[in-house]
Amino acid sequence: MVKDRTEVTKSPPSKSPNSNLTQKTLQTYLQSPRKEEKCKSEQESKATADASNGTTAKKDGKKELVEIKNHSKTDTQEKKKGRKKKKTPVKENTQLTDYYAVRRSTRQPLSKIKDLEYQELEKKVLSKCCDGLEIRLIEGKGRGVFAMKPFVRKDFIVEYSGTLISHDEARTREVQYGKEPEKYGCYMYYFSFQNKKYCIDATKEDGSFGRLLNHSVNGNVESKLVNICNKPVLILVAKRDINPDTELTYDYGERSKDIIESHPWLQL
Repeated sequence: MVKDRTEVTKSPPSKSPNSNLTQKTLQTYLQSPRKEEKCKSEQESKATADASNGTTAKKDGKKELVEIKNHSKTDTQEKKKGRKKKKTPVKENTQLTDYYAVRRSTRQPLSKIKDLEYQELEKKVLSKCCDGLEIRLIEGKGRGVFAMKPFVRKDFIVEYSGTLISHDEARTREVQYGKEPEKYGCYMYYFSFQNKKYCIDATKEDGSFGRLLNHSVNGNVESKLVNICNKPVLILVAKRDINPDTELTYDYGERSKDIIESHPWLQL
C-alpha cells in the first residue's frame, strides 16, 4: 500500500479542465495523512503519559493516605503514652446514715409513760401541790375553791388530805360529829383499798384546799384513789376541761336522808 502511494506521488497529476485542484492543494492533500498520524501519535503519547501520571498520582495518593494513617497512629500512641492512668480511689464501706439524717422516734412505750405519770403524781402529792387554786367566799355556801388557770381533763387538781383511819374508828367519830353538826360539818370520806375499808377524816382545819371543795351533783371534778408509797391517797382530778375563774365542785356521794335534811345544800 505504501509503494502505490509513492508511485502516485511521483506521477504528476493530469491536467484536465474539469479538475479544480492545484499543485498546492495536492501537496496539502498528500501531507494531511502524515499530520493525522502525528496527531494520533501525539494523542497516544499524551494518553500514555496521562495514564502513567494517573498511576503515579494514585500511588502517591495511596502513599499519602498510608503516611496519614501512620501519622495518626503515632499521634494516638503518643497521646496514650502521655496520658497517665487515674488511680481510682478505694471506696470505703458506707452506710445509709452517711447520706441521710437519722430520725429518732420520740414515742415511748406505754409502761414507761405510765411510770413517768406516776412519778409526776407522786411528786405533786408529797409536795402538797395546790397550784392554780384560790379560796373565795360564796354567798349561801361559805368558802369555795376556784381555778385560777385552765385544767385539762384528768389533770391533777389537789389531794383530799386528812387523817387516814379505819372504818370502825370513822363510825365512832361520825357519831360524835353528828351531835354538833354546825360545829364540825361533814368531812368524812369512806373508801376501800386492798380489800379493806378506810376513811379520811378531814374535819380538822389544816389549811388544805381539798376539804373545801363544795358539793355538786354535776361537778367538774371527781375523786380518784391512788397508791403512793404503799398507802392509799385520795386525790381530786378534772372531770372535764375547766376554764379559769370557775368554781371546782364534785359529788360527795352522800345519799342519807338524815344527813341531807341537816345539810340541804347536798341536794344541789
